[in-house]
Amino acid sequence: MPRFCVVINGVAVYREWQWDKIVKVKEELKRLGFKWDGSCWSTKTRNLAVLSEVRRLLNLTGEEYLSLLSAFSFDVSGGAVAISGPLPEDLRRHVVASDGDVHVVSLSGFLRSFVMESREISQVESFEEFVDLGVKRLLELLKGAQVWGNLDEAVKNAREIVLASDRLREAFNRRRSWRVAVVGPNYAKLNFLASGLLKRLAELKLKYNVVKKDGELEERDLKLVKVEKGDTYLLKFPVFVRDRVVKILRELGYVAQLAEVEYPKVNYKREFSLFPFQAEAVENWVAHGMRGTVIIPTGGGKTFVALEAMYRAGVSALVLVVTRELALQWVERIRKFLGVQPGMLGGGERNVRDVTVAIYNSAVKYVDELVGRFGLVVFDEAHHVPAETFKEVALNIDSPFRLALSATPEREDENEHLIFEAVGPPVYRASYRSMIESGLVVPVEHYRVYVKMDEEEARAYASLPPDNAILLRNVAAKSKAKIPVVLQIVSREVALGSKVLVFTQFIDQAEELYKRLRETGIQAELITSEEGGREVALRRFSAGKSRVVVTTTVLDEGVDVPDADVAVVVSGTGSRRQMIQRVGRVVRASPGKKVARVYEIVTRGTIEEALSEARHFDDFIEEAVCRRVLEKELAALLKKPTLSNWF
Repeated sequence: MPRFCVVINGVAVYREWQWDKIVKVKEELKRLGFKWDGSCWSTKTRNLAVLSEVRRLLNLTGEEYLSLLSAFSFDVSGGAVAISGPLPEDLRRHVVASDGDVHVVSLSGFLRSFVMESREISQVESFEEFVDLGVKRLLELLKGAQVWGNLDEAVKNAREIVLASDRLREAFNRRRSWRVAVVGPNYAKLNFLASGLLKRLAELKLKYNVVKKDGELEERDLKLVKVEKGDTYLLKFPVFVRDRVVKILRELGYVAQLAEVEYPKVNYKREFSLFPFQAEAVENWVAHGMRGTVIIPTGGGKTFVALEAMYRAGVSALVLVVTRELALQWVERIRKFLGVQPGMLGGGERNVRDVTVAIYNSAVKYVDELVGRFGLVVFDEAHHVPAETFKEVALNIDSPFRLALSATPEREDENEHLIFEAVGPPVYRASYRSMIESGLVVPVEHYRVYVKMDEEEARAYASLPPDNAILLRNVAAKSKAKIPVVLQIVSREVALGSKVLVFTQFIDQAEELYKRLRETGIQAELITSEEGGREVALRRFSAGKSRVVVTTTVLDEGVDVPDADVAVVVSGTGSRRQMIQRVGRVVRASPGKKVARVYEIVTRGTIEEALSEARHFDDFIEEAVCRRVLEKELAALLKKPTLSNWF
């Protein structure tokens, strides 16, 4: 039987057929462009349709067909390969021919589309780099696919064709220029809004709890990015979400160019040293990128942690404080220990310098003057940051380095997460024991003294709505039985040589106690929001000219009274933080001081008993003693010659 030979692209296929079939097939091959070379009918083709027709005419086996595909050298508008089996979705639009489940794919076509359309343009600096990224993505798509033809050669040809195209190079430069987004610390300037950008930016938000009139919390969303339209688009956002904004922009194909701000350098001196736990706090803060919250109980020297942070950062710094008294303390300590004369904003001052101490409410008022000036911002008493007004400072100040200081960052409205988001998460929490060992504070003797309402008060209390906690608390807190108990305790402590702070929640209660103490001959000071001369009163107290200060909430925090020994808590909010802050006023160590004493006056059979438990501070401040004392036991106990013999 005659032997029939067909050669396609150098690959020979043989058949032994009858002459009549050979003649018929020969005519079909001639029509397809095959030539007789004296021994075989041969051709070279780059047309998959020709190969498909030959497959039918010669009834090729699967092995023969794959052998021909392997030798197939395609150049369809550039490098190309044949792929059999499932085709990756991103390659379907670049198919130039198909035969069943075999497809010829233009690799240069893929690279052209990549250059013209890919959002990954934001990841490269040059056209060559972008084409190579396209090649990388192409090879990732082809991984695992059944490829026929010389893949390496086809990819090389496709790459060279695209790189040689001036049109594609110009398109790359236009696309990249149009997609440039200039991103500063708290802003971004865009030429256009990419599809999906506004939706992605709207996802950048913070949960914020608002306390309703009934005391319940209502959760709201704080949107963190604002969009303004002018000649271009301007995005405004807090500095702490900058990285997330940049990530979104790059994912959407923007070329994010970071515009860094050069903050003034400050030549700080260092005229102080740190205790080991303070040094550890600063090291942790530095290790977290100079962002974070440091939690140290009152008396632990938070100020020196901040001074060290300022020294280590070496840049302009803004210190935010709650009160004028605190601002003056910070100004003096910065001058004394860092050798810099700081400016002050608030409390009648408006002198902004490279190092400035500002009161929160003044910083809110003049925030536009503060943006762009400070490399470091320190939030003192940072638990105030989430407050409705104060939070605007944290959201608008663009300082990259941020330090929050607080003894008790946890808040009743559960908004402490705003501190951790805006400033940085807790990076250090000091133990009270480490502070005792450093000689900064002393343990606490805690005495809960229980008093009983008279019959009239009890009836009035019983008539109150049981679900109105604030009203119940206020009535219980003002029990008349507390007054004589406080007088007994204060008289005894003054006789022992102690210096006493008496805390109340109510001005009228403070005024009554002050009056009664003065009537007993005890030299006392009254400090409330309605009384002037606070600094003079504290100086008299510090000098020992008076032994007692009666106050409301104005001394709860932010005031140094280093030689106070005793706190008498007559009434309060029930807040654990308030209790810790009040106790913190008397725990600082001083020569000869072994313990601080805290007397908590609690009305029996009322909501105050539950509040006393809720605000107990034993897991935060070390208690040497924690005892309950009934009113009827108090007189006998106060007759003891020393307090150490009480129990």
